[in-house]
Amino acid sequence: MSTVNYTEIIFKIKEKYIKHTRVNEDGSVHFTLEMPVAEQVCPHCGASTRKSKGKRPREVKFGAIQHHTVTATYLQRRYKCKECNHTFIEKNPFVCRYLRLSKTNMEYLFRQLGEKESYTEMAKRSDVSVSTVIRYCSKLAIPKPVQLPTVLGIDEYKGNAEGHVYQVIITDLKNHSVVDILPKRDTRALIQYFKGFSKETRDQVKYIVMDMSPLFKLVMKTMFPHAHIVADRYHVCRLVDWALERVRKREQKRLVAHSRTLKYNRRVLMKNPNKLTESERVKLLEILRISDDLRRAYGLRLAFRKIFKIYSIPNIERYIQLWLKAVESSHLPEFSNFKTSFNNWFPQIVNAFVLPYSNGFTEGCNNNIKVLKRISYGLRHFERFRVRILLLSKKNSTSYLNS
Repeated sequence: MSTVNYTEIIFKIKEKYIKHTRVNEDGSVHFTLEMPVAEQVCPHCGASTRKSKGKRPREVKFGAIQHHTVTATYLQRRYKCKECNHTFIEKNPFVCRYLRLSKTNMEYLFRQLGEKESYTEMAKRSDVSVSTVIRYCSKLAIPKPVQLPTVLGIDEYKGNAEGHVYQVIITDLKNHSVVDILPKRDTRALIQYFKGFSKETRDQVKYIVMDMSPLFKLVMKTMFPHAHIVADRYHVCRLVDWALERVRKREQKRLVAHSRTLKYNRRVLMKNPNKLTESERVKLLEILRISDDLRRAYGLRLAFRKIFKIYSIPNIERYIQLWLKAVESSHLPEFSNFKTSFNNWFPQIVNAFVLPYSNGFTEGCNNNIKVLKRISYGLRHFERFRVRILLLSKKNSTSYLNS
């Protein structure tokens, strides 16, 4: 297929508008574009005219393809109205008035804002400066949502934007979408944000999934008194895993002769026993043989994991109470805080193993945010950061670009 046909497909330039094509030594392509004389409607009086008053050259950037830039000189025609004597420029499919960036290049640039790419990479692909990309990103404004989801997820992530270390992400866990991004993790700011929704809207929220954060718990109980709070299963299980890891570190320091065995086989303790290989089983038995405390801690971890096989609320409540008694009788200092934390979060922990909701989608969004931040070497401007996150979560939708 010829270059002209490729240009018509990619850049939406009809072949009849291309008067001249030049390929430079560096591989860049330059077109000369001109539209034929056609019937025009005067924007001042509405009369029709075909009287041309000359042409003015305009330089247009169409971006890059295969790492080669594509530019054009557009000979824009000017018309004169016979009725009111006003002059006006012709309508064209290439570029908007007063701009050098082509319409297709602008569309491509806005689509790139929904990808995990840095501003520098976007600028290279669109053949513009980094400041131009940032300026176009600043033009996008995504309003605050008017509705809240039935199953709401809330979590924090380390954004380092606008002078605040942590920002807050709110998600719809039922439809797997990001609802909004908040600038800071602050009790007053969160309450003020949710106060912006009517009581009827807040009452539509039935379930709230979060990690075991006292701050989030206080805010959600205040603003959503009728919603059921669910502690995220992953964070609950991670507390038990961390306690086992603290025991392993203590025993590694105490048992100097076996420190290498305890250090380099720590993942064996965290792996599902049913998925261990034969060599890993031997290593696990050796670890549990040399330390009584590790054996008790490992037993507590396995016992807690059995809660996934219990389905009724009374049985789960009874099992957690029995597990807490086993923790107390183990006399392991690393597990001593479970009685307090589990009692403070007892209904929420029970909900975690009864209800089918978790913050897995939210954690996945946080991972995408970390990738975006790492590729961009940090994004300090919160509003642009928020727009990039929301576009990234909805990159298959053009609803925001059309607004």
